[in-house]
Amino acid sequence: MSKENVLSVSGVAKAVAISLFCFSGATMAADTDRVTELEERLDALEMELIEAQDAANKKDRLKFSSSSPSPEFISQDGKSTMEFSGRIQLDYVNYDDFYTGSKREFEGGANTVDFRRVRFGVEGYFSNVWKYSLEFDFDGESEVEVKDANVTYRGWGNSELTMGFQKYGFGLEATNSSAHLAFLERASTDTFAPDRNVGVQWLYKGNDYNLVLGYGTTANINDDDLNFKQDVYNGRFTMAPINNSDHLLHLGVSGMYTNNNSEAVETRYRARPSSKPVSRTIDTGKFDAESVQSYGLEVAYQHRNLLIQGEYVTSMADQIDDESVTVDAYYLQAVYTLTGEQWNYSGKKGKFKSIKPANAISAGGYGAWELAARVDVANFDDTDAGITGGEKTDYILGVNWYLENNLKAQFNYVHTQADYQKPYTDINGVEMYDQDGNIFQARLQFAF
Repeated sequence: MSKENVLSVSGVAKAVAISLFCFSGATMAADTDRVTELEERLDALEMELIEAQDAANKKDRLKFSSSSPSPEFISQDGKSTMEFSGRIQLDYVNYDDFYTGSKREFEGGANTVDFRRVRFGVEGYFSNVWKYSLEFDFDGESEVEVKDANVTYRGWGNSELTMGFQKYGFGLEATNSSAHLAFLERASTDTFAPDRNVGVQWLYKGNDYNLVLGYGTTANINDDDLNFKQDVYNGRFTMAPINNSDHLLHLGVSGMYTNNNSEAVETRYRARPSSKPVSRTIDTGKFDAESVQSYGLEVAYQHRNLLIQGEYVTSMADQIDDESVTVDAYYLQAVYTLTGEQWNYSGKKGKFKSIKPANAISAGGYGAWELAARVDVANFDDTDAGITGGEKTDYILGVNWYLENNLKAQFNYVHTQADYQKPYTDINGVEMYDQDGNIFQARLQFAF
């Protein structure tokens, strides 16, 4: 029964009761028992009216949305929520023979089918101003791994403070969720992004700009020997000077400083050929450094259903017994949506989210289709500092099919080539200064 109907019925009942009371008072003034009975009825009707009003004001405790198959649980006062999150990525990969690692050891080609990510978590709000996130990875490669365990205070208007185990802002693609990648793997610039750490991170957000500053540490909570600690400081600023339905221009800069203590000096730069099952084809090997500084530039331009994006990152490691090492990486990519949908952008966070199909399979449509292309370059050679990790270039073509809001299929073809300052010996005993190969890979992703 609606609130209006409840009020109407109760009002009529109350009026009738009052009329009867008046009538009986005029004609049967001496009948006190009758008067008492009518007063009790009136009190009961008033109580029913109060209960009906309370029921009409209560909020739903369970809510479903079209964007997620997971229900959202809401407290009666509406100040606390809880929602499940998940990400399942099943990959097929076929790759050629490669020579990998700092010693260029032979790795035979293979066909693999495996889970890239299996994540499950809960997130929500409590007391209106607090947000929490807890996520685990069950990909099977190692023990269950914690990905997020943090709380965020949101009571300062445009500012947020996140505390706990979390991802730190650095770069465009590294900051975005892996559920919203245009390709199966991130570009080589992700090599320089900080790992998840325990610490704090402050976010200030405007309508089309934001600033992130953070501090994290790799020390364990119960670690008595802080010589193994690394201190990581990060910052990221992005803005969108143009942001309308036809044109979007995103600009950003990032910086990170890592201080290595006496027992945590090992540093290494290495990168895969845009495929997780394949080992690193360029690798500097380990060297000792007191600190590492990394800086990044990012730019993205979207015109309706065309998104062009690129990043450049350089990193400098201060070697203990030699000159500083300088390496870099960059990529340029384009994504074109054949069915006309646009990528979703948040100027307050400087992030993109993948498209939602306008005509999903479940609605009788064909989903949404994308074509994607990327050139990805990483140079880990610095001969002046005695580092010869190699230089690689990946050429990637991709097709993405969004069947539903939460279901996506992807296919990538990767042609990779690497060049080296120092030769390696192949399985035929021939000295080689380069290598190339092909990778075919596909993914089915369900995420919410």
